[in-house]
Amino acid sequence: MPLGTVTQDAAARRAADRKTRRRPPAPVVKPPKAVFRTDWLPLLVVLLVQGVLSFRLTGANTAFVDEGTYIYSGYQELAHLVHGDPVASYESFFSGSPLLYPVVVALSDIVGGLRGTRLLSLVFMLSATLAVHAATRRMYGSLAAFFAAALFAAMGPTQFLGGYSTYDSMALALVACAGYFTVRLTTGGGYPSTVVAAVAMALADWTKYASLLWAPVILGIAVFAGSGGSPWERARWRRGIELAVVWLIALVVPAVSATTYVDGFNHTTLMRTPGTDSASYVAEEAAKWVGPLLVLTLIGVIVTLFSTSRGKNNRAEFWLALVLLAGGLLAPVNQVRIHTWLSLQKHVDFGAWFACIVAGLLLARIFAALRSKVHVVASVLVTALVVGPLGYVGASQASYMFNEWPDSTGLVSALKPYVHKGKDEYLVENYDVPAYYLRESSNWQQWQDLVGKSYTDPKTKKTLSGTPALQAAVKDHLYSIVVLDFTQTAGIDTALQPTLKQAGYRVHKVIESNRTGNGKYTIYFAPGFGKKK
Repeated sequence: MPLGTVTQDAAARRAADRKTRRRPPAPVVKPPKAVFRTDWLPLLVVLLVQGVLSFRLTGANTAFVDEGTYIYSGYQELAHLVHGDPVASYESFFSGSPLLYPVVVALSDIVGGLRGTRLLSLVFMLSATLAVHAATRRMYGSLAAFFAAALFAAMGPTQFLGGYSTYDSMALALVACAGYFTVRLTTGGGYPSTVVAAVAMALADWTKYASLLWAPVILGIAVFAGSGGSPWERARWRRGIELAVVWLIALVVPAVSATTYVDGFNHTTLMRTPGTDSASYVAEEAAKWVGPLLVLTLIGVIVTLFSTSRGKNNRAEFWLALVLLAGGLLAPVNQVRIHTWLSLQKHVDFGAWFACIVAGLLLARIFAALRSKVHVVASVLVTALVVGPLGYVGASQASYMFNEWPDSTGLVSALKPYVHKGKDEYLVENYDVPAYYLRESSNWQQWQDLVGKSYTDPKTKKTLSGTPALQAAVKDHLYSIVVLDFTQTAGIDTALQPTLKQAGYRVHKVIESNRTGNGKYTIYFAPGFGKKK
């Protein structure tokens, strides 16, 4: 190669290097900023409103008998677990394990008192609302999720349970958790979701035996949720069977060492004694609590069927909607069957959680249709006309439920100077409330109620039961204090009144509750009891 050519090439390279050195450095590419997901803002508003509506109830009344029962039993269970103290056989008549919710609620009472236990219920109910939003969002999108959460929060039973410390809120939160993870299972969650859903189901069932009623609904979600394929596809049913097997294992394994729970389960759930309420009355009461929601859910099922027939979605979606509607109907139908409205206002909320998913999807479809064809203002109007009235009525219902039982402040104040640890026994109708408030100055063995009593006459050695047993015990001055309120055992109270008079018991005080309805307590003292020495 000629020397000139080499020189020219070298010069060209040097010129190229100089241009490269003069070129400005390449700009640094910054990673994109994280974008806040605004679709969660409506959920936060729903949770805030629900929290406010339930929080106002947490200080609205003294403890109800069920609240007193579970908190008081929880203290006993804790003392038994920590110190080995004797404890009543609550497992023989509780409708849930006394080692779950009662222990949890007693711990919260230690920290925050009665209001602390009610705030715990609020946390449980807010988590249930969060779960229905998350489950609906995974299946139908953010708009349907918002409506489902808003409908659930608007329900009177939801607001009531958020301010009321019984095991229903904890059981419902666990059912909701199981429902969400089952949906997650059907949308790619895999085996971890199966295990979490199954364990949550089992914990819910142990917390409140009646939660078993909704286990088939959760298994139905495992089969029919998820897009694509026929509802009878083998993979869907295999998914449901796997969840059922893991759930049964989680449910049955603890039962091996819980044989004493059989009586409680049979008495309160499996073989519950039928009530005396007419089927029409129970159905009417259920309609007050969840009637409008179930109507929306039924319309949602029909719309889904229509869409399916026109080929707009897969047939499994219709079967899923039908299963969720069945979940909403289970509590009313079951209590119509056993002729009782007792606890109906709480049980219907379990089914409402499932029904809200279908109703939320329906409102989302209406919203989307109006937004594209009319105006967004019309969509907002539909929202206000549906969710708004439900929330207003729900708030009124929750307040009414919290005013149904009497304020026990006067009763507890009247008993406090005379209740002491020792051998004195106190016969009190629904004693769990005063026993809870006066737990520091008494032992649980001192408190007696008026139901299922037996008494052996020390003279004749004859064992009596029922009302005759109580009358004989009163004649022998077994009880230092007797409190009657003529509510749940009005017949027994009436029969005891003349016996108390004959045995020399005197009326210490009659206390009128400051609330409407029943709330009149009559306190009797045994001869010589309570007098200054």
